[in-house]
Amino acid sequence: MALRLTLEVSPAEGRPEQLTGRAVFVNEGDEEVPVMAMQLESPPLALEIVDEAGAPVPLPPPPVPDPTVEPVSIGPGDAYDATYPGFFPAWTAAGRYRVRARVIGAETAVSEWVDVTVHA
Repeated sequence: MALRLTLEVSPAEGRPEQLTGRAVFVNEGDEEVPVMAMQLESPPLALEIVDEAGAPVPLPPPPVPDPTVEPVSIGPGDAYDATYPGFFPAWTAAGRYRVRARVIGAETAVSEWVDVTVHA
């Protein structure tokens, strides 16, 4: 998979509902990359969150897939942007976390980790 992923979280600290993630999935290859849109747009599928000790943070389940939705194709040199407002679960305890974007499939692509501080 020739996807390069980047993730920004703004603000870098705040209450769970105040945090918004923005991921950019860039195709750096020579061929189209087909990906299910839900995989890019649903935080439980597109994001990985770990606490300060590296333990995974459980996210709510993703929505049920719609079998009528076709995969999106990210063409060579093209990008797909996804925004995740309030992506931290409301039950997240105050503390420091790391977040990254990911695509899991035949091959896996991940972004760099982003540090985030959650306030109660």
